[in-house]
Amino acid sequence: MDVTDLDPAEVFSVSHDLPHPPAAVFAAFTDPDRLAAWFGPQGWSVPRESVVLEPRPGGRRDFLMVSDADPRQVVPVRSTCLRLEQDALLEAREVLPGPDGEPSGPHVLQRVELLATGDGGTLLVVSQGPLPAAVHEGAAAGWRSSFARLEALLAAG
Repeated sequence: MDVTDLDPAEVFSVSHDLPHPPAAVFAAFTDPDRLAAWFGPQGWSVPRESVVLEPRPGGRRDFLMVSDADPRQVVPVRSTCLRLEQDALLEAREVLPGPDGEPSGPHVLQRVELLATGDGGTLLVVSQGPLPAAVHEGAAAGWRSSFARLEALLAAG
């Protein structure tokens, strides 16, 4: 099962054009140093020492997002890679944290598509669900903020 199998009302998608090739964008998702440098919306950071990436089906993708304003606010991201196509696709199942921050029962499927554009860039498309419609816009806004940080990282080389 992947996000395309879910009820469309429970899925949101957000996209961003990047003037960088799919290989560079893929590396930003699969290299621990690069992921820590850009992931998370404005006002949140990912400590490099918290990142565990095993970019293969069945591999872990675990890290912490920490509030810059209040480092006591920590959001754990715990997921398992379901499918991976080099420079093209990443699919994962993320276990949502409960009130204590520990993984709980509910999970979200995530699909990251890297579509080559005719000008050598990448159309990045992120889809997630199942999530209630009430959180779609906030989640999409978080991704858009992250995309700006991703673009800055890729521009810096």
